[in-house]
Amino acid sequence: MPSKLDLHSLIVFYYVASEKSITAAADKLCLTQPTVTYHIRSLERNVGLKLLDIKRQRIFLTRAGTGLLKYVREIYHQMTSAEKYLENLKEDSLRVGIATTFSTCAASAVSAFEKLYPRVKLIIRSSSSYEVVEDVLNSQVDLGVVVSMDYDNPKLKSIALSSRERLVLIASPSSSIAQKERLEYVNLCGYPLILGPETSATRQIILNKLRVGGCAMPSPIIVEVNSSEWGISLVENGEGVGLQHIMSVERAVDEGRLKVLPLSGDIIIGVDAILRTDAPEHPMAERFIFLAREACETKRAKSAARAAAKK
Repeated sequence: MPSKLDLHSLIVFYYVASEKSITAAADKLCLTQPTVTYHIRSLERNVGLKLLDIKRQRIFLTRAGTGLLKYVREIYHQMTSAEKYLENLKEDSLRVGIATTFSTCAASAVSAFEKLYPRVKLIIRSSSSYEVVEDVLNSQVDLGVVVSMDYDNPKLKSIALSSRERLVLIASPSSSIAQKERLEYVNLCGYPLILGPETSATRQIILNKLRVGGCAMPSPIIVEVNSSEWGISLVENGEGVGLQHIMSVERAVDEGRLKVLPLSGDIIIGVDAILRTDAPEHPMAERFIFLAREACETKRAKSAARAAAKK
């Protein structure tokens, strides 16, 4: 049996309901206002229900219209995802969001990918883990590399890349806190912290450890940075303590520009690749995931060998 729902009319309904204006919807769709009105009335006739009320040129959704919008919003999202998927195939490109925490580790995967697939346009977006998650959900990237956490969204699926990545608290060797032979988290109370934005997963991890470790509110002073490089530079200049992936600071520590603070117990996190469960899988995503996992393993092995050599 043919459907009572016409896809074109549903998209028109989506724009009218979203914009709450026939005029604005017509402008967005490049249609005339009578054409938009025709589609809405045609849709209402086909389903036998009133979907919109227009009062004083304002749009109000009926109960049926409110319920329908939930489904139409998903249809619209699926359509745009399909369009972007086809555009990616046509352009031979892969868009990857990478959490700033793993920028050093991911650089190896990016380099290997470009050598193996020189004709594929690789587009990298670097931001915090939660921002990468939002980019995946909004189809701004095809794939995300983030701190392993429960992002509590059924539309996401995760693929483990590593489960043993070490984070360290670092400080300038000349700072007072770096002179201590042993530290507990409570010793960091009130000391300036240089961390990522509120959407940073690693920021949440360290603040939680401070609270559990006995650091009473208010929270320590925080200088927010959006890149690992800026954070490391500020710590090196003695502006505060920072939390970094060990692989990002090993050279600076070896050269004596930074010092890893002697806290009891390592901070271990995982790395996940995340994708939308309802989006068509990009043909190059699996290959990037393989290279990213390999890069994490290689980097971690080198870091362990370096640490063993120091002992």
